[in-house]
Amino acid sequence: MTAAFRTLDGSTCGTRLAAAKGSVVLCRCLVLFMLLLVQTGCGALSGIFGGGLRVETVDHGAAPPGNVAVYLAVRDGDEPVTDLAEQDFHLFENGVSLDRSSVGLTLADRSSVALHRAVLLVDTSGAKDELTRKQLSRGAASFVTAVRKHQAVSVYAFDGATTLVHVGDYARGDASAPEELPKLSSHAPRDSSRNLNGAVLEGLKQLDARLMTERRPVRIGTLVVLTSGPDIAARSTREAVEAALDGSTHHLVAVVVAPEDQPVDVGALSRDGLFRAPSLAMAGIGLDEAARHVSALEQKYYLVQYCSPARAGTRRLTIEVRRTTLEGKEQKASADLDFDATGFASGCDAKRTPRFVGKAAAPASKPGAGTPAKGNSTTPTPPPDDDEVAPPPDAPGYAPLPGK
Repeated sequence: MTAAFRTLDGSTCGTRLAAAKGSVVLCRCLVLFMLLLVQTGCGALSGIFGGGLRVETVDHGAAPPGNVAVYLAVRDGDEPVTDLAEQDFHLFENGVSLDRSSVGLTLADRSSVALHRAVLLVDTSGAKDELTRKQLSRGAASFVTAVRKHQAVSVYAFDGATTLVHVGDYARGDASAPEELPKLSSHAPRDSSRNLNGAVLEGLKQLDARLMTERRPVRIGTLVVLTSGPDIAARSTREAVEAALDGSTHHLVAVVVAPEDQPVDVGALSRDGLFRAPSLAMAGIGLDEAARHVSALEQKYYLVQYCSPARAGTRRLTIEVRRTTLEGKEQKASADLDFDATGFASGCDAKRTPRFVGKAAAPASKPGAGTPAKGNSTTPTPPPDDDEVAPPPDAPGYAPLPGK
């Protein structure tokens, strides 16, 4: 069987072979690539291009008499995977498969070890009339109602001024569903400019401060920014914002007021999601989509617990996830970590959560980050500080917690 592959300039592979030896390499690469597609399918290449199922460990703990717990995240490309059950997880210690029922594998309540918290920044620079502010307030209230089912939410407004305006803190699990946020409805812009850069920098500080108000070994934040456009106040540089976002492990979601066909560039602010609203008065459309996505980002995390059969030594644990997509595609990925089984014995209760190694942040969700299928994933090194609960700093811009 013969075949002629046509190159970019229109000549056949055979013609190019006669013309230049360099084309031999090009043609061979094309042939090998085609063979790879035929033999393995496009799905096998997903790891090369950053897609496919990924398992990322966030933190883990192991303690006598045999308890092992792992906090991990699962995603398919950039999309959170939120529908996994116990039967989708498979455990191996030193390469030996563990029977799920024998070791008591269970998916425990993530809130027992992890604190998830969101901060919403709302651009009010263009909300010059009362009706727009009321509709904007209702959109933000709808966001709060949806997200607070699983995590606490803090809301701030910004315009062209130097400081944020604290709208409110809304506790996790509160059954109340406000139709609007009164402080946002009544907030007329103080400065018609837009200090987006300064708002983002301050929003990151507020999120960090609130994540430190509860004792949890794992703290994961999400910053959601609703903006009508780019920064125009120039109070802070874009370089400063990019550096802060690059060094942050928080989830970052942007809602931009712009038509679908209008290109937007908010940089790393949309690292974990970008949504649109047709106008500031109709911001609720984009905020509702963002709320669903923020909830999915929280639900992609799983707390896996089991009782190890090991009784001594260092063990290599492999957690493998297998799932079938709605399209019928079989997916598989895994993550590895080591734990110390010294002192392990009988009498383990898989539902008892051991103390984790240390405080850790969410895995960075930057382009190219994550664990490809069958790859290794290690627990991030925790910060050198302890788990001390600290109130927000007593400084301008840091609003007190409710009741304080």
